[in-house]
Amino acid sequence: MGERVIEKRCGLDSGLLLAVLLGLAAALPFLVRPGLPRDTDAELHVFRAAEILSCWQGGVLYPRWAPDFYYGYGYPIFNYYAPLTYHLAALFSLCPGVDIVGGVKAVFVLGLILSGAGAYLLARDVLGDPPAAVVAAASFLFAPYVLFVDPHARGDLAEHFAIGLLPLALFATRRWVEQGRRAPFVGSVLFCAALILSHNLLGVVGFAILLAAIFWQVVVEGRRDGVGRGLVTPLLALALGAVFWLPMLVELPLVQLTVVGAGHFDFRNHFVALAELLAPSRVLDLGSVAPRYWFNLGLPQWVLALVGVVGGMGWLGRSRRALAFFALSALGLVALILPLSLPLWEAIPPLAYLQFPWRLLGPAALMAALLAGAAASLLPNTSWRPLALAAGLALTLALSLPLLFPPEWGADFGDTTPAGIVRFELEGKVVGTTSTGDFLPRTVETMLRPQGSLVASYESGWIDKANHAAVPEGTTVKVVDHGPVHDRFSVSAPRRFVFRLYTLAFPGWTAWVDDEPVDIELGRPEGFITLWVPPGEHDVLVRFVDTPVRRAAWGISVAALIALLAALGVAPWTGERQASPRLSRRMLVWLGGALLLFLLFKLALVDPLGWFRYTSPPGEAWAAQYRQQANLAGEVELLGFDLPGRQVRPGEMLDVVLYWRAVHPLETNYQSFVHLAQPLTVAWGQSDALNPGGLPTTRWPQDRYVWDAHRFQVPANTPPGEYVLAVGLYTLADGRRLPVLGAEEQDSVVLEIPVTVLPGR
Repeated sequence: MGERVIEKRCGLDSGLLLAVLLGLAAALPFLVRPGLPRDTDAELHVFRAAEILSCWQGGVLYPRWAPDFYYGYGYPIFNYYAPLTYHLAALFSLCPGVDIVGGVKAVFVLGLILSGAGAYLLARDVLGDPPAAVVAAASFLFAPYVLFVDPHARGDLAEHFAIGLLPLALFATRRWVEQGRRAPFVGSVLFCAALILSHNLLGVVGFAILLAAIFWQVVVEGRRDGVGRGLVTPLLALALGAVFWLPMLVELPLVQLTVVGAGHFDFRNHFVALAELLAPSRVLDLGSVAPRYWFNLGLPQWVLALVGVVGGMGWLGRSRRALAFFALSALGLVALILPLSLPLWEAIPPLAYLQFPWRLLGPAALMAALLAGAAASLLPNTSWRPLALAAGLALTLALSLPLLFPPEWGADFGDTTPAGIVRFELEGKVVGTTSTGDFLPRTVETMLRPQGSLVASYESGWIDKANHAAVPEGTTVKVVDHGPVHDRFSVSAPRRFVFRLYTLAFPGWTAWVDDEPVDIELGRPEGFITLWVPPGEHDVLVRFVDTPVRRAAWGISVAALIALLAALGVAPWTGERQASPRLSRRMLVWLGGALLLFLLFKLALVDPLGWFRYTSPPGEAWAAQYRQQANLAGEVELLGFDLPGRQVRPGEMLDVVLYWRAVHPLETNYQSFVHLAQPLTVAWGQSDALNPGGLPTTRWPQDRYVWDAHRFQVPANTPPGEYVLAVGLYTLADGRRLPVLGAEEQDSVVLEIPVTVLPGR
């Protein structure tokens, strides 16, 4: 391979500029559409960010308590859920002309920009080849999970942003270990701390990858002089993030946590088959409420990565050892996504908290992107190299086109005020902005219901959390002041009484009567705050304050910040500064031209002509593998189903996808079921969905269908033979099933394709 000439000029890195432009191209749906979708997790993240902003406006800059969640009873979600993205969204919303929805959108866009920039810088550092680093940035940015699944299909703001921070944290830490200079040190600590504060689970995964990368760089790549520096970054980053993670871990036993176990959050239900992982991206059906997609690596991503592994290990010289880390990491992460890793997941119980093995697709995409960059770096330094790289870039972008058309969403997101949050919870999809009420205090011993007087006070704009129905006759209670973490009342009582509040008790809540502290007692079974008030005229104050562990966490984080600032003030570090390679002007023209042509192709032809997507008309689901129609009680229609595997062995997983449509606006939330039966009345295996398709049926539109995925394990004692799949809908409260119209006394639909259970191995 010929000697490659790489310019080493000072000034603007045009390759980095291209990476940022690639990030903006990936963010086009966010940039050209107003509002945000209301039927993904993005909706929940908007309300969390709005609650942070409301707390700021009330004078609380780092809230741990969400006062308006859970029907207005309050909820300690910010003590347990990584808060950085919500603070960033609130900060963006302070800009002129930007509301909280725009602030959340800005964080989504920033996550994509950071993804592209970070992947470019990391690949440039490892490969020493800026054009190949641009290809790596495109491979990462336009990987299906990074481009579409996390930001659009799932709307997971926090995880999306953590994925964007990971390459920057790895890049800055590599530079710090290698060179020992001030800028990489600061970047390394801040990016690693931000990773911890962005997403609970990806923060742990990313931090583990970071520690492994430091170990590899010191031991395998031979940077033993950087071992001390390699230890400083994670320790200082952990100390900076202690304000969040220390109280979260210590006070975790105080809340109910239902994020693991049987059902939707069981990791066994979320492995990805190798065929799906390697498949090209699906063309989306926009006739669905949420188009069905694959959990895949992306065709150009894994093909280029494979070339990079095979070729890079043999011909890339000094980059070989660094690339081996990314190759092994990619292999390990992909293996953990595949069903073959089930014994490992079961042998390491903490892995269950990751919930979804496919969640590792984000980090795996970064590892594959570095290997894709290595494949690009293999091209010899000839006159046709720019053309070949531009063609590879254009192909990577073109194969992502099916994922660049997420479903349209309404321009008006809706009300994000405290009253709007309560109204949203009353719709019945979620409470506390979590699907299972996670982080509810353990002192709550019953299912909480909304209280009419409290809801009415939210609607009036004068929030009153006193339980007036429990106030004795002759006693008056008036709200003097309400804030995010306090309520003050004026009380006049003829006799001593128990003052009851519609606020959940939780460590940190403290009460005073006339500036004298009084004990808070637990109101059972709801877990509300109660306290005794003596007769007479009194000022009653309840306030949420820091517990000892929270104060200790603040002390650790402040001390770490002081240490970081002190380190910046010492004599300049003498580490060797290495000039970073830059794109040549010719290469910039070719790669920039490829991006420009792609955008022109998309905007001028693909968008107006409707290529790379389709729309099923109302009453049909073209995406279904099998068409089968049935009407359930005149309420819901079954349109079809997917049955990827028609043969299964005992102990194996069976996948079924149902396609439903609401016949008219529904007033009842129905649950769906799939039974593996023989005869029809005997179920050998089953799956139930609380919200079919992840959306309460009361929110189903009539012009689009919902796809409802089920996965369940066939019991080990299932006899071999032919079985039917019986599906239907029922109400959770009484178990009543919807009857099938036209089928006498039948309350389930038998799918037309049977399933054969083979003998066990």
